[in-house]
Parts: sequence; C-alpha cells; structure tokens
Amino acid sequence: MNNKRVVFLIIGVMLFNAVIVNGTSIINGRFPDRLMTIALTIMSFGLAYLAPHFTEKDECAQKIRERAIYINYFWCVSYVIILMLIFNPTSNIDLISFHTLTIFAVLYISTVFLNMVYYAEKY
Repeated sequence: MNNKRVVFLIIGVMLFNAVIVNGTSIINGRFPDRLMTIALTIMSFGLAYLAPHFTEKDECAQKIRERAIYINYFWCVSYVIILMLIFNPTSNIDLISFHTLTIFAVLYISTVFLNMVYYAEKY
C-alpha cells in the first residue's frame, strides 16, 4: 500500500514540469500545449491519497467511486454549457476544436479525482 502512494507522489511531481512548460506557453501568448500534464498531476496526487481507500474492495470504496462519477456528470454538463457560451460562433475567442476538447478533458479528469478525494473525506 505504501509503495503505491510513493509511486503516485513521485509521478505527481510532474506538477513543476507542467507549470514551467505551460507557463512559458502562456507568457509567449500561445495556447498551453501540455495542459494534460496538469490533469495527470491532479490524478496522481488524488490516487496517492485514495490508495488506502481503494486497496480493500469494500462498500465504502464502491460508494466513493459511484458518488464521484454521479456528481461528475453534473459538473461535465455545466462545463459543456460554459464552453458553449464562451466559444460560440459570435465570440471573439478563436480556438480550434482540439484545444476546446483538451480543456474539457482536463476539467473532466481533474473533477473526477477531486470528487473522489472529497467523498473519501466525507465517508
């Protein structure tokens, strides 16, 4: 169990890499190409925290997963609505669809694991 936590924490150190790479893109006025590294970092830290909860296949772990995925559905619907309002055809913001999908994927992955951490604390 401790080995899994250490591995996830080591992988989570990618945050510093993600901040540096994305920061230089933003400073240069470009779309940050490595946004997915931020989502993977959040996922790694979340899994490091959740490793003791998910090692046993009990009802509590199942309840955490079910509740987090259920609530994440509503988060995703709100993300879609917000992205549709921001990137509508009359908007001045011009992003290609790949960038919009990247933003959505980053939000989805981050929200799932942050919800799991929240419900692990709650239950």
